[in-house]
Amino acid sequence: MKKLMMFWLALGCSTTSVLAQNLKLYKVTGTVKYGETFIQAASVALLNASDSVVVKMEMTDEKGKFNVNAPAAGRYILLVSSVGYNNQYSPVLTIGGSGDSYSAGVISLNVQSKDLTAVVVTAKKPLIEQKIDKLVVNVDAAPSNAGATAMEVIEKLPGVSVNNEGAISLKGKPGVVVMLDGKPTYLSREDLANLLKNTPASAIDKIEIMTNPSSKYDAAGNSGIINIKTKKNLKLGLNGSVMVGASAGFFSGNDLLYVLPKSQNSLNFNFRKSKINLYGSYNNQYNKGRHELSITRNFYNDDKSLNAKADLGTMFSGKSNSHTARLGADYFISDKSTLGVVFSGFGYWGDVQPVTVSNIYTPDGLLESGLYSITDNTLRFRNYSGNINFKHQFDSTGKEWTFDLDYVRYNNLTDMLLSTSALDKWGNPIAAAILLKGHLPSHINIYSVKSDYVHPFGDNFKTEAGIKFSYVKNNNVVEYARNDGDGWMNDFRSNHFIYEENINAAYINLNKKLSDKWSVQAGVRAEHTYSKGNQVTTDSSFKKNYINLFPTAYVTYAMNAKNSLTLSYSRRVDRPNYQDMNPFIYFLDSLTYRKGNPFLLPQFSHNAELSHVFKGKFITTLQYSRTTDVIMQILKQNTETKTTFQTAENVSRYRNLGLSVNAPFKWSPWFNSNLFVNVFNNRYEGVYKNEPVAASYTAFMVNVTNNFTLAPGFSAELSGFYRSKGLDEMLMMNAMYQMTIGLQKTMMNGKSTLRLNIRDPFGWQKFGGYMKYGDVDISLKNRWDSRQVTASFTYRFGKSTVAPSRKRGSGISEELNRVGGQE
Repeated sequence: MKKLMMFWLALGCSTTSVLAQNLKLYKVTGTVKYGETFIQAASVALLNASDSVVVKMEMTDEKGKFNVNAPAAGRYILLVSSVGYNNQYSPVLTIGGSGDSYSAGVISLNVQSKDLTAVVVTAKKPLIEQKIDKLVVNVDAAPSNAGATAMEVIEKLPGVSVNNEGAISLKGKPGVVVMLDGKPTYLSREDLANLLKNTPASAIDKIEIMTNPSSKYDAAGNSGIINIKTKKNLKLGLNGSVMVGASAGFFSGNDLLYVLPKSQNSLNFNFRKSKINLYGSYNNQYNKGRHELSITRNFYNDDKSLNAKADLGTMFSGKSNSHTARLGADYFISDKSTLGVVFSGFGYWGDVQPVTVSNIYTPDGLLESGLYSITDNTLRFRNYSGNINFKHQFDSTGKEWTFDLDYVRYNNLTDMLLSTSALDKWGNPIAAAILLKGHLPSHINIYSVKSDYVHPFGDNFKTEAGIKFSYVKNNNVVEYARNDGDGWMNDFRSNHFIYEENINAAYINLNKKLSDKWSVQAGVRAEHTYSKGNQVTTDSSFKKNYINLFPTAYVTYAMNAKNSLTLSYSRRVDRPNYQDMNPFIYFLDSLTYRKGNPFLLPQFSHNAELSHVFKGKFITTLQYSRTTDVIMQILKQNTETKTTFQTAENVSRYRNLGLSVNAPFKWSPWFNSNLFVNVFNNRYEGVYKNEPVAASYTAFMVNVTNNFTLAPGFSAELSGFYRSKGLDEMLMMNAMYQMTIGLQKTMMNGKSTLRLNIRDPFGWQKFGGYMKYGDVDISLKNRWDSRQVTASFTYRFGKSTVAPSRKRGSGISEELNRVGGQE
């Protein structure tokens, strides 16, 4: 009971991308050797001498050299580890005074007395890591992520919220850009949500959160970037892992309890010999699910009097099977140059059948008429991509050049058959069902070329510059045919829309340390956008051509060894996604549908943050942003036909003001917690049907993760989030919350892991809200099979005793746990 009480009192940790970018840093250098042999890819951890808390970690290069930055003056110890060698501690280093660089000299390692073939390394990463420019969440470090999807993992990230349509917000601000392995997805909100819901967490290595990226990154994303990095390991020899998992989802409805089977399976491997490295992965996910949507609508006359009421109830049931594969190779041309190629593909096959009952009532509440609709949807989504990359390091000072060439293709196909029967007030069919058949193929081709260059000038000044060219062609067709009982005929809502977009960008970024206390960073990104759209069926088109500048600036003041302040500013853009501009009609039923808007404009935002960092880990951030020409998903109603449709329009201005707190605590050697708290106010102002509309609300959200070490190799997690009532565009959302329990047991000398995950055991997670503006008066509720139980087993094979060359997990995991590495 005492441990559970501590859970609710626990404070935890996350971070923001800008906080550490410009702190006063002290460079600690050295070389790691065994005899006369340089040790490459050794782990070098900088520890506080007073409490042995890990401050920073780096890896040695091919010459055994390392460069690790201390965030403040003080007393430190270096802990060096490499697989097959005994760990080595340095003497205490006293850092401060007039010097900015300190040499630890040569640190010599000794071979372990055991036979190397008997050494097994289990890389046990902390859940959350604070990096120089981002917050990193290691997915496998949380037992509760077993059997989860990418969307479910993102939903638990510090400061992140997801609404019922899959739209992602960060710190209360919409407009997040989701990237896969550092590359934009170019998908619509709906397609991206579908991809994330069908990507297993087992395919993800880590997730990076950048709330205020520098000019190096694309200017897209009003509230920042979430970068999903898939698994890739480059250890020598053959190694990898196999994971099998099974889940059961639970959904109650119509006095029945539905048990819905799901499964997640994955294979990861890599083989490296000499200068060649091959790696690959395969993931499969099967999902059978149900969810229920309820919508209540009021229709008004011109004099604002009530005309009619309507309610809609839809039960979705369906199943899907998805496959993800990736194959890559790296060729190490020399110690300084690497050439790589990567190919990946994703396939999704799903069948979804929503059954909808719509009833229309008089103002007095008497049933007037109704509709009964069944839609058979067959979904086929496929995408594949290829990447060629090159990296050259000129010297050990950090001067480097990188080049990327990418091609991505999406092939999406939806075939639907909508059957609608009109009912009288007694629920009896009035006539034969009306049939609407749809064939909706979509093809997206994306080409991108990118090059970046980094050039340091001494220890106090660094420049970055780069260029990027991208071209996108989106070809969409919708073919509708209607059958009113007299045979099939073409429907007037058929259409063909082609959209092309070319963005050319260049940036420069400068970073300068002015003194021991002051440092600045400034950059600017220029983006030229040329786009054109063509509705082939109606022979109408449009063109857009514009250039924008996106400046960024950061100023950091180190008050003393324990306190620092950072002030940052950036201008960013959100361009309309392709589906929002697609003028097609997509049906839920005959009275409810979605329609695109080809005349959308991009929205621009100004973002500012003031952050205070205490002891390098307690972080308080005051945030402000203002967005113009906000792209909003709005609902429109027709009182005469009783139809409601969703579309996107530039209808408002948006202002966000918030305060967030991050703090890590280690309560005992067996218990640590992470907490993120954010309080924010969102305000929207705009015009709807020539009338002013405004909405404002103050909300808060909390993310908590508690980790328990119950015994050697046996750990547990208790995590959850609470999001209060709040405003998302013009939708006032009800409070939503959830809890997850995870257990994890390491077996077979660290080669295997057994996980058990219970997600939302009490069925708390539900979505609800309402919209009231102009003539729109709608409330909705949505619930799904959020209660899930998952069991998974992972087996790691191969030469885990041999250190990787370019990337790996820490080889000193147990020591980090002992000295505070989880913080």
